[in-house]
Amino acid sequence: MRKALLPLCIALSLAACDGEKKAAPAAGTAPAGDKAGAAKAPGDAKAPGDAKPPMAHGGGTPANPHGGAPAGHGAAPPPTNPHGGMKAGAPPAAKAGPPRDVTPSGDVVAETLAEFSVSVPKEWEKGQPSGMMRMAQWVVPGPGGDGELVVYRFKGGAGGVEANMTRWKGQFTPPEGKTLEDISTLDKKTVGALTMHTLDVTGRYVAAMMPGADEKHDKPDHRMLAVIVEGSGDPLFFKATGPAKTLDVWAPAWATMLETVKTGD
Repeated sequence: MRKALLPLCIALSLAACDGEKKAAPAAGTAPAGDKAGAAKAPGDAKAPGDAKPPMAHGGGTPANPHGGAPAGHGAAPPPTNPHGGMKAGAPPAAKAGPPRDVTPSGDVVAETLAEFSVSVPKEWEKGQPSGMMRMAQWVVPGPGGDGELVVYRFKGGAGGVEANMTRWKGQFTPPEGKTLEDISTLDKKTVGALTMHTLDVTGRYVAAMMPGADEKHDKPDHRMLAVIVEGSGDPLFFKATGPAKTLDVWAPAWATMLETVKTGD
């Protein structure tokens, strides 16, 4: 009996071992139901189709492969000033007008410049400041063609009285045989609580069209009437330039105007 059962047990054991071998997948093959070749060993690189561009530091924006700012987000160039040194949106300075016969009437217009007040001849035509540094400006008409009065104010005083007077005088070339001292007059006066340093100079006017510009004025027979007003915060600068024939007409009115400059105090 025992001898008869022994071959049967051996046969059953071999069949069970064969079944286990068939159920175990071969090393490196995909489990049943997976696509062939889809299995990846741990640490394998992603398939080429799964690759993503490197990210810029600190965010989820793709980095620019050419360096610099992320693609599509390059820094915009700074806005340019079409008038070069002038206020953005401000009109360029108007060209001087033709000669006009003008007789000063003595009438004035009250103007306010920060804490200052001043009475300006009625015939002078007030305009929009055409430069960043200009506080106010007027066209001064006359028989030699238009002149211009510009008012400036700079934080800290812009170098002091002597330096500015020297620079303004240096914008004129005296005729042959004369010096700058021959064609200019400096003065100092007190009006109320204010101190006024004045300059009157006539000659060939050679000065930059705008600070730092290469283009220059070159005008013979020109005159400058200028004053630096001290006594209330930063100095106030008045600078009138134009054909000598025009400013000659307005020189008395200029002197009268200076007497009206005062502060709210």
